[in-house]
Amino acid sequence: MQYIEFIKSSFEKYKGRIVGYTKVLSLPLLLAVLFTIQNFAFNEWLNIYSKAYFARLFWVAFALGIVFYGPALLFKKRYKYIYLFLVSFLVSLIFTAQFLYYRYSQSFLQFSAIKYIGEADSVSGTIRILLTPELLLFFSNFAIVLFVFLFSFKKNAQKPPTEFVLPKWEKIIIASAMIAIVFFGYKYLLYTEKKEWGSTSRLYTDVYDLKSLVGKMGIMNFFLEDTFKTILRSNLISASDENFLKAFAESRVQPIGAKKYFGVEKGKNLIIIQVESLENAVINQTMGGQEITPNLNQLSKDGLYFDNYYTQVGPGNTADAEFSTMDSLYPLPDDVVFIDYAKNTYTALPQLLVNNGYKTYSLHGDVPTFWNRSNIYPGLGYHKAYDLDDYVVTRSVGKGPSDLGDEDLFSQSLPRLESFNSLLSNSQIKGARQPFMATLITMSSHTPFILPDDLQTLKIPTDSKLDWMQQGYLQSIHYTDKAIGEFIGELKKDGLYNNSLILIWGDHGSFTNISQALGQSNVLPALANSQVPMIILAPGTKLKGISDIPGSHLDIYPTITNLLGIVAPKTILGQDLLNTKTPVETHFKLVSGGIDAILTQNLVYQADDDGIFTHGFCESLTDPKGAPKSLPIAECQNIYNEQSSTIKASNIIVRGNLPDFFLANLKR
Repeated sequence: MQYIEFIKSSFEKYKGRIVGYTKVLSLPLLLAVLFTIQNFAFNEWLNIYSKAYFARLFWVAFALGIVFYGPALLFKKRYKYIYLFLVSFLVSLIFTAQFLYYRYSQSFLQFSAIKYIGEADSVSGTIRILLTPELLLFFSNFAIVLFVFLFSFKKNAQKPPTEFVLPKWEKIIIASAMIAIVFFGYKYLLYTEKKEWGSTSRLYTDVYDLKSLVGKMGIMNFFLEDTFKTILRSNLISASDENFLKAFAESRVQPIGAKKYFGVEKGKNLIIIQVESLENAVINQTMGGQEITPNLNQLSKDGLYFDNYYTQVGPGNTADAEFSTMDSLYPLPDDVVFIDYAKNTYTALPQLLVNNGYKTYSLHGDVPTFWNRSNIYPGLGYHKAYDLDDYVVTRSVGKGPSDLGDEDLFSQSLPRLESFNSLLSNSQIKGARQPFMATLITMSSHTPFILPDDLQTLKIPTDSKLDWMQQGYLQSIHYTDKAIGEFIGELKKDGLYNNSLILIWGDHGSFTNISQALGQSNVLPALANSQVPMIILAPGTKLKGISDIPGSHLDIYPTITNLLGIVAPKTILGQDLLNTKTPVETHFKLVSGGIDAILTQNLVYQADDDGIFTHGFCESLTDPKGAPKSLPIAECQNIYNEQSSTIKASNIIVRGNLPDFFLANLKR
């Protein structure tokens, strides 16, 4: 009894302090626990979660929750709520942005992408579709702070209480406890990482599997690490980078000898059609007995169709596809060249054609500032860019009320192409025509794949296993195919078709897993969603049939210049698909820039998720009728080293604005 009485008397004595501690500690600790739950939910809902990472994710997420919300314990009441409001809002915003971005692109949003926030309007329709009830959890912390604040404000208005203030020495104890929790959480992460890999450096280098990394430390820790790396990064190019580029240039062997098909299209116009989200999986495929892309199917028979061709894009998607095709360089894995390096010097295809007597034009239905085109196009050599302001939207096709449909784009671009083809007013040669280059970029097959009902003419069976986005994609690409077919038909009527070299290709994948849904397989799973068609229409030549040599966007430039009879600059890194004896396609990882896969005519290399070369696999493709044959990993070492050097050299050229330096060190 005496013991119970002692407890009661002690409780009465310290009741005020116990209640005070509860009021002070409960909200920040609740938010830290909720933050940990949000990390687990994020990973679980996006299929990133792994039981193997449970303990380290728990401790490192809770530690970061203490870092975020713990400092509120040291503030007075007024400033505590202001602090918690700001932190909760930022945390909610980052969780939501990362969740939506991953659902859209299967990748993670980086700090460097903040400067591209102005481009978000282009995918606003997609964002609305991706909104789900799960997002309420990511805003629950902000809602809790708001609720507690309003409840406290109402209660205080009735009877203002005496605010409980922690003594200085207790603040020191609490701060020490928070530091200990944070130290233990991150120490545990480093301990398990070292136990697993023998080193902790993989958490902070450029070669890692981002999905596993987020599984281990949570999306918020990943975002903070990327933020600090971006802020602390000083010189983009070091002296060692320049030495590497110099050595790479000196070792580069330039092809010699006569080229097949050189100049067979000399003097002709160049018309490029870059098709939004066009994947190779839809070519020559049917749905309910109806061809998905009947016009492109026919064009693939009329010209030379590359069915082993792949996109090269980083975070800029369409803008990166433009960059690679126009400059024959790799895009950057973590920046958008069109925005971050718009004022660099490039040996771009439009400028090369200008130097050879061409007029150059770009025609697209977006605003001129989208992806900074209005700033970079003059430097690439375009004489004029036609944009949304130059077209009339007869009816909206897409995500917004002013979205230009592809039929409008092509029908209204045709008179302009005819005017480009007019006689030179100052020509000294009677009847001479100045050739033009025109790049047309479609938009209607862009996410969120929304078309008016009457334009959805593809009959998809009701028992189809396709999800709503895959069905929308097929409807959109079927509509775009119709617009392309009509455009090519008009080119033939007015004579432009026979007087032009025409290329059609997909800029990037659709992010819908449509190839798997249609049962299409690829020799490399990592490339399945990056395989796009490329068709060359060269009337009057023997360029017809199907080519299965591996290629990518980097190869458009040298292939075009060969056909037009123009010598390509030595600084481009792509291969002429009509003449290369060692065709190769290399796919890099977003963010890290490491190699994801390599494909040649004889070899296949597939990297492991961890990015370690020896953990990947190497296979032979020498038997066209048999299955790929497994090879020792060492058989792929040379091609891996060569392609790694090429990607690194491309990155240095772009980041350091060093095409002239590269050219100066190339062997003559």
